This record gives sequence, C-alpha cells and structure tokens, in this order.
Amino acid sequence: MAGQTDSPVSGKADLSQLCLGYPGGLALIELPFVQQASSKAGYIDHLFTAVSMVCVTGLFTQSVASTYNGLGQLICMLLIQIGGLGILTFIGLFFMEGRQKLSYKDRQTIRDSFSFSNNQSLPRFVRSIFITTFTIEGLGALLLMIRFIPRFGWGHGIFNSIFVAVSAFCNAGFDNFGGDSMMSFPDRLVGQSDLICPDHYWGLGLYGLV
Repeated sequence: MAGQTDSPVSGKADLSQLCLGYPGGLALIELPFVQQASSKAGYIDHLFTAVSMVCVTGLFTQSVASTYNGLGQLICMLLIQIGGLGILTFIGLFFMEGRQKLSYKDRQTIRDSFSFSNNQSLPRFVRSIFITTFTIEGLGALLLMIRFIPRFGWGHGIFNSIFVAVSAFCNAGFDNFGGDSMMSFPDRLVGQSDLICPDHYWGLGLYGLV
C-alpha cells in the first residue's frame, strides 16, 4: 500500500479542477437553455464567470441575474460550492461514500490538503465538512427568507435565499439580483446583516469549525 506510486485522488483532483471548473463549468453555463433570452454574454463572459466562481473571486463581466435563468443559476451555485469547499473535499466524499479503498498516498494527499491529523477519522472529518457547511448555509438561508419571500414570493424568495447564503458562506461575492445587488437592502436589519453570519464562519476557517 505505502509503496504504491499511483495517486488517483491527487490525479483526479487536478483533472477535476481543470475539467469541471473551467471547460466543464464553461460548457454547462454556456448552454442556450440555461441562459436568459435577453442575455448578452459571449464566450469570454461565460469563461470568465466559470473561472471566477470556481476561484470564488466574485468578479464578473455580466451579472448572474441578467445572464442565467433558474437552471443556469443552479449550475452557478454548484460551481461556487465546489470552489468554496475545494475539489478534494468532493473527491474525498465521492471515494469514501462509494466505499472505494484508498491507498495510503491517496489518504495522505487528502489529509495534507486539510492539514488534517493522522489520528482522526478521515471519513468522519470529510462528512463533518459537508454537514457543517450545509447547516450554516441552511441557517443563513432561513434568515434571508424572512426578507426575500415577502419581496420575491415563495419560489424565488427561497431560491434567492439559498443562492445568496451559499455565495456568502463560500465568500464568493456573487448574487442573483442584478442591478444594484444588495444595495436595495441598505437599511434593513434582515438582509445584509444576515450575510455576516455565514461569511464570518468562512472567514474563521471551515476546517477549524469541524
């Protein structure tokens, strides 16, 4: 085991980062049926958005709201989540939940990416990352629903709350409002202040929380 030189986890991590975050993400958000009919985004705009979401920079050339419909925004949310948690987290969960055996080198690669102690249960740690993430994002979304549902209605209010909560927790800087973004909530206690909680936890360090 220890003498194996092949590392499918590290190899798949590099490949996934390259294929999913950039051309893979681009291929998904560039599909015609995930875009708004009035979208003016071109190839470079989609590429820039895909890379920015996976790298959680918050930069864009065309706003999410004016470019992508509900399905497109769902794909954007997935790219942000992958960028926020890190590709190795998803690779690790996939292998562990699929009950595939990992070599010592594979496990060490995952441990090193998390600065993880060898005397702890790696599968339990990876699962706790997702549980902690979804719990904080869920609580943030519930708080945002208090303001968003009355303003956008049940469907859009719930979806917008989840999108913004995920973006805030991953420190991505994206929203799906367009126009003046969160500037329409400058004097609202419930709105901008609700973003402080998930964003604050991300600033503290997710792996330190679990």
